Amino acid sequence: MIRGDCFHCGEAYTKHGMSRHLRACLPESPGESTLHLRVAGARRTDYWLHLAVEADATLATLDSFLRRFWLECCGHMSAFTVGDTWYERPYSDDDPPIGSGTTRRSMDVSIGSVAGSADGEFDYEYDFGSTTALEIRVVDADGWAVETLADRVADSVAVDDEKTTDAGTSSVGEADDEIVLLARNRPPEIDCGSCGAPATKVCETCLWERGPDAWLCEACASTHEDDCSRPSYLPYVNSPRVGVCGYTG
Repeated sequence: MIRGDCFHCGEAYTKHGMSRHLRACLPESPGESTLHLRVAGARRTDYWLHLAVEADATLATLDSFLRRFWLECCGHMSAFTVGDTWYERPYSDDDPPIGSGTTRRSMDVSIGSVAGSADGEFDYEYDFGSTTALEIRVVDADGWAVETLADRVADSVAVDDEKTTDAGTSSVGEADDEIVLLARNRPPEIDCGSCGAPATKVCETCLWERGPDAWLCEACASTHEDDCSRPSYLPYVNSPRVGVCGYTG
């Protein structure tokens, strides 16, 4: 299973193991003003994040973080689905209903106010054409100060430059003053579909037709055009949107 790094202490765990680890690793604090969220690819489950988010931060803030850190390529629409409610961006009161029993709302609502109605689980989609779907779960709630966590995480990561590079964590500690990255998966190992060497890029054109054969190392990419009518290369990046719609990280 894909492991990831805790940016608070530097230890490595699996996605679910990280949920248990962070309960013990993060400092105890009274109250429930901060949420521990686990975000993972719905179809590409090897990609995941653990976040500390202030409970009164809005879904719009979380959307902005996910776009900037993991998803943004062309300014596509996005939406959270919480129960029977669709929180979308952009939002307009003039838009027609999207289905029977489904309510459309703006993302300008606090995460804490909607997470309870979803039993701690809700979904997110970016781009309704070439969709990247995420599953979000509230793992825990406590009184951690996000600013303090961000400082501790940044100090911990700065001590270990090699681990920072391996995890692709240049944005650790970045937030909207309301979100901090606690842990992230290490990049999954993907082999070149032609020779088996580590892949460095993917042919977007071939990804949906050939699957694993679309992943290429530098050497094989140079000859790939002989087999592809419309070669379009994207770099291998640590995101569930890798290989989709021009996303380059």
